[in-house]
Amino acid sequence: MAHLFQKTDPISPRQKRKIRDILLIKMRYIGDTVLVTPLIDAIKAHIPHARIHLLVNKSVEDIVVDHPSLYQVHVFDYGRTNRSLGYLFRFLRRLIQNRFQLVIDLTRNDRSALITILSGARYRLGYDGAIFPKNLVYTHTVPYYFGQVHTVDHHLSMGELLGFHHASPHPRLPVSADRIGIVMQRLKQAGMRLDAPYAVIHPGARRWYKRWPEERFAEIGDRLFQSLNLQVVLSGGSKDAKTCRRIENLMTAPCVNTAGRLPLADLPALIRQAGILIGNDSSPIHIATAVNTPSVSLFGPTQWEAWRPRRRHDIAIAAVFPCRPCGHSRPDCPHGSDYCMNVITVDRVWAAVKSIIEQLQES
Repeated sequence: MAHLFQKTDPISPRQKRKIRDILLIKMRYIGDTVLVTPLIDAIKAHIPHARIHLLVNKSVEDIVVDHPSLYQVHVFDYGRTNRSLGYLFRFLRRLIQNRFQLVIDLTRNDRSALITILSGARYRLGYDGAIFPKNLVYTHTVPYYFGQVHTVDHHLSMGELLGFHHASPHPRLPVSADRIGIVMQRLKQAGMRLDAPYAVIHPGARRWYKRWPEERFAEIGDRLFQSLNLQVVLSGGSKDAKTCRRIENLMTAPCVNTAGRLPLADLPALIRQAGILIGNDSSPIHIATAVNTPSVSLFGPTQWEAWRPRRRHDIAIAAVFPCRPCGHSRPDCPHGSDYCMNVITVDRVWAAVKSIIEQLQES
């Protein structure tokens, strides 16, 4: 039935000229949102007269607050929706008042489908394979290959419906001089030398099975300082504060702990000025590639091929096991403590760090 209503032919140049406002829906997490920026830039390049809006979840918006290709960022608060249906109706009314001509649903859940159909947009793009009644929401669809291809490429597949097939595969987060100045001043106040390079370590992750052991991050921090003369900055949100504090205590070398003390809007500037970032499968590795900072990213039992940073100076290290992707919800692994992320050794990570540093020195 879906094929009776949906089209796979691109929107024509004549139709695109009439599009004034475009809404992209990505109601996920920070890293997911960063990985939408290649599509945002590609749409702006191919439909330059259009105003591009982005709908994100609350607490994510600050990561794209400075993006020049965006006209407006709309914020949806799931928590308020659960407490009050009135909030949902008011939110939808305000959003619909923008009179979007084109909506692209990159989220593919019930709420995003509802927003897509209620938008009234003439062109409603989404992924195929959705079950009834969501399969009737979209006027145009592309195949749904989430997890089977890189996430950026999955987003960019929408370009087939917009008439373009080539775009940058790398995220982009512009960083202003003002943001850099603010962050550098905070680091100076924390006792860091601004005339010496630094590395960022991000030890946090949203799920327990994505976290590399804290003592190993501490050892990497010590080696960065002692062997490469790199100052060490620990980054993280408020939920990562205890983890970073323990790593700070485990390290023998000095470090600056910014966990819970740096606003999300300033995190790209912190990472942009770093020489390298070492971190788990979490948003900072995507921010690093978006600001062109080399990274060593550590992946657990997830589909790392779909999420890894892809610049030439990036290295992804994965714990590859037949049980991935992991859906285990307990705070321990039934296979034992030496399974999964623990198989990634300090020496393996250190070799990746040295390889990147040597590559940068040669260039």
